[in-house]
Amino acid sequence: MGNAVLDKLIQERSEVQAAAVAIAESDTFNPDDPTYVELRKSGTDLDGRITSLAELLEQQQSADALDAKLAKATTRQQQRQTDLVQTRSSWGQQFVDSDQFRSYGQRGTSSRLELDLDGIETRALPTSVADLVAAGLKGTIAQVDTTPAPAPTPLLDNVNRVQVSGNSIEFIAWAKKAGGATVVAEEALKPSAEWGPTVTPAVLDTIAVWTQLTRQMVEDYATVRSYIDGELQRDVVREEEAQATAAVTAAAAAIPDATSDSLLGAIRVGIGTIQGAGYNPSAVLLNPADWAAMDVGVMGDTLNGPVIRQQFWGLSVIPSMSQTAGTALVGDFRTAITQFFRSAVALYVTDSHGDTFIHNVFTLLAERRSKTVVVRPQALVQCTEGP
Repeated sequence: MGNAVLDKLIQERSEVQAAAVAIAESDTFNPDDPTYVELRKSGTDLDGRITSLAELLEQQQSADALDAKLAKATTRQQQRQTDLVQTRSSWGQQFVDSDQFRSYGQRGTSSRLELDLDGIETRALPTSVADLVAAGLKGTIAQVDTTPAPAPTPLLDNVNRVQVSGNSIEFIAWAKKAGGATVVAEEALKPSAEWGPTVTPAVLDTIAVWTQLTRQMVEDYATVRSYIDGELQRDVVREEEAQATAAVTAAAAAIPDATSDSLLGAIRVGIGTIQGAGYNPSAVLLNPADWAAMDVGVMGDTLNGPVIRQQFWGLSVIPSMSQTAGTALVGDFRTAITQFFRSAVALYVTDSHGDTFIHNVFTLLAERRSKTVVVRPQALVQCTEGP
């Protein structure tokens, strides 16, 4: 097919060149004659196509020749392997197939049989894993991280968070000091109300932790470095959770109390107390042991039993070991508690701490400035079981 196309192109080029020559030989020849110019252009295009097609055909012929050689080589290799398999045999097989064995009359002696050692079929001795271990080979080592998961921060996950631009903060609580709305007659004097702020200043706390790793550890074990970085940052957050719990404990005197003959009943009383103060309770902070006991109680007193993400009186449960067993903290947590923070947990790395530079040691430091404050204690109620 390719040669036929090439012959056709050559024929067309010859015809075009003949026509161009005929025009050039005429007495009235004009080099700018459109017909002559078009013939010259067609001749040039045909030359390019003929050259390209000839090169492709030559490359195809070379490739076909190479493929034929490779196919023959593969066939010869397979034949040699087949012949080798067919000619190889064990010592016993060579003895049974020999003329000496076939002519032996089961008595007397026979002539000597010479075995073809090169044609004997052999196999390797089995090697076990124990042999590899004895030789010092460890093989592929599978590493499994068994580090326990970091402690959660349930309280901080449910409070209001405000980013500040400085180290000092002031939170303001407005309260009505006098006056208020009332029913008045038409054209009568309207009453006034007086509001006053209570300003509480505070300073952010710096919560930090550091550790050290060798330069080789940092450079060669990126996953270890990444794990340590994450642990340092989580350690800061865990301490912030403890500080939030301490802030609630410090504000205990200003937080109302609610009691009942059961913890579940005390929680319901606490809901009413918070609603009476003008807030909307949304969650309850429980010790996990109390949550389990209340679930068991629900299982015995209802037909449906406890369910995943069980709610009590419509409140979402916040499980925390920081909450004292036998008590519950009910409230509108995002209204009552605010965490002020300067920025995200920052991570710093240096080799210039003390004489660590000459010891190839890096110091890793994680820190954040933050402070958790109970800004509206009336939006919380401490619930306990009592008489």
